[in-house]
Amino acid sequence: MRRPCGGSCDRAATRATAKASYSASVSKAFTKESDDAPEPRPQRRGVPVPEPNYVTPAGARAARSELAACTDEDRVRELADHLATAQIVEPPAERDTVSLGAQVTVADASGQRTTYHIVGALEADAKRGRVFWQSPIGQALYGARVGDEVALPRGEVELVAIAYD
Repeated sequence: MRRPCGGSCDRAATRATAKASYSASVSKAFTKESDDAPEPRPQRRGVPVPEPNYVTPAGARAARSELAACTDEDRVRELADHLATAQIVEPPAERDTVSLGAQVTVADASGQRTTYHIVGALEADAKRGRVFWQSPIGQALYGARVGDEVALPRGEVELVAIAYD
């Protein structure tokens, strides 16, 4: 009995199988990319774990809470790596100098005020004014007192207030 495709179906299937096994054993550089192949997941860059890994108490609580609810494997790994080496830094007894966890308000020459919160690497969020203590802004403010003139990347500012949670 003759097949409707004249036997060419079997030959096509054999060729497809041979091509697939050949493609699997040859470097991707020497094969044609398939339009049917799923897009690879973009690699998450994440926040590198700094040395030393100082974290505010609020930052450590937030990271533990996020880790407990997280389902993304990359984020779970990132949070676990940070928490494994985290050194929780409590606010200093004397709160007249800028340290980790401080909310610092500065004023520029025109009187415009900006508030920065000095935090650990995992807590940093520039859009919300949360700056990493090792960033240029964090380093410029660290150890300063109210009334000090500080050179930030945007220019000279005067420190007008320090507060801790």
